[in-house]
Amino acid sequence: MKRYLVVETLDQLKAVSDALRMQIITMLVKDEYTGKQLATQLSLSASKIHYHLKELENHGFVHVVRTEEKNGIMQKFYRSVAYDFKVSDDLLPSLREDTMLLQESMLNHLRSSITRLYNAPDESFLLFADAQKRSPTIAMNAEIKAPRDEISAWLSKYHALLAELTEMEDRYVKRIAAGEAPDIEENFYMVTVGFMTNERIYVADDESLPENYEYISSDHIHLPSKIVVKKKQRSDQDDEPKGK
Repeated sequence: MKRYLVVETLDQLKAVSDALRMQIITMLVKDEYTGKQLATQLSLSASKIHYHLKELENHGFVHVVRTEEKNGIMQKFYRSVAYDFKVSDDLLPSLREDTMLLQESMLNHLRSSITRLYNAPDESFLLFADAQKRSPTIAMNAEIKAPRDEISAWLSKYHALLAELTEMEDRYVKRIAAGEAPDIEENFYMVTVGFMTNERIYVADDESLPENYEYISSDHIHLPSKIVVKKKQRSDQDDEPKGK
């Protein structure tokens, strides 16, 4: 499977800008399936899946990797041609005012991350285990009220940090090739989606903790700050100013 497929025509772009087709491609990135197997997993009719598979095949997104005869019927097993897509700059004039591509791309990131989240081993999510047993994780969503130019400047720094992850992998792959490090099976999977919106949902009338609770310092337990709280001791409550 290739790393990238370049989308070169508007017909290709329209063919892939469909939620179900992107879901099919995501499944075919991970493994090979027949149309019937896809239909079973997606709880859809085989005829509907075969129609979408044919459209994806005609536009170069999936292909038949092998065939197998079963009960006198020749079954076709499909795989995605690539696991990531890039858009040719020849299409840019047609996409200047089109939101379809980026929205579908973001949705595909989220769909694939949900599938991978459920398929990951349980030991990946031992949030409250001892530090030596805990896997690296990150989970958050937030609303940041700040000017666009400041958000853009922050994103530039964030992209630089992401580039460090790629450099980290390159160094490790070279060490494996040189026999200097073992080839571990684990990978760190991360998905990032962010965009400007006029809607603000995370607004509370009262930002304080429930009465008589306080945050536990996360320094000694290596957890994200402000996740774990404890009930205040009676002596701590008595020390608080009256009327609070």
